[in-house]
Amino acid sequence: MKNFFLSPLFAAFFVCISLLLYFVISYIVRLNFGVFDIEKSGATEVLTYVSYGFAAGIVLCLYKDHIHTHRQTTYFALLFLWLTALLREMGIQHWLTTHDTTAIKIKFFTNPNNPLYEKIISASLVLLVLVVVCYLIFKYFKPMVVGFFKFKTIYWTIATFGVLTISTQFIDRFPANYVKATGTHLTEPVRFFLKIFEEGGESLLPLLFALAFVQFHFILHKKTSQNGGESKDTAPDSV
Repeated sequence: MKNFFLSPLFAAFFVCISLLLYFVISYIVRLNFGVFDIEKSGATEVLTYVSYGFAAGIVLCLYKDHIHTHRQTTYFALLFLWLTALLREMGIQHWLTTHDTTAIKIKFFTNPNNPLYEKIISASLVLLVLVVVCYLIFKYFKPMVVGFFKFKTIYWTIATFGVLTISTQFIDRFPANYVKATGTHLTEPVRFFLKIFEEGGESLLPLLFALAFVQFHFILHKKTSQNGGESKDTAPDSV
């Protein structure tokens, strides 16, 4: 079982099973209570926040794998991105503006009615996130590409995280784009199906984030024991 948990395909398997379970539960609720607005029900919002909290607990508990090693900066960078993702989920893009509907969009910065200080604060936050993301890409892009083709578990989990992130964003915009392209709305069952996938996928993202840390923990300790107690600081990032 542990070997399967550390398999490169475990993350994808976890996502598929979780989404299937999410679909089944939602369909049962739909049969018993009829059509309802998933977002307004508050159920998915609670589930997502629980996922973020659970992921934070796991990642913080595994801090010893990273603190006082060459991975310390990466650890804090990932924690920062986790925090920004949580704040976005909570609606920070709406808190940053008093005149517009959403900050951190091009139209927000080009709107002359928005105060300059709001634009400066929003731009500073966006720049900070971009700097952290660019740092991680610069440091790990090559190892990720090589690790992916070498079927290294951590990088396949990261790839699954990326695919799920892109998929949920695409599905989130698909109904509106479909209306613009065809002039007609999707049927209610299709919209329900897409919304379930989007909300379920978003709630799984924090869990995939935590999963990568847990898998890294087990692989790291396995390699450390195989090397006769080699210091964790000397262990490579691409375990």
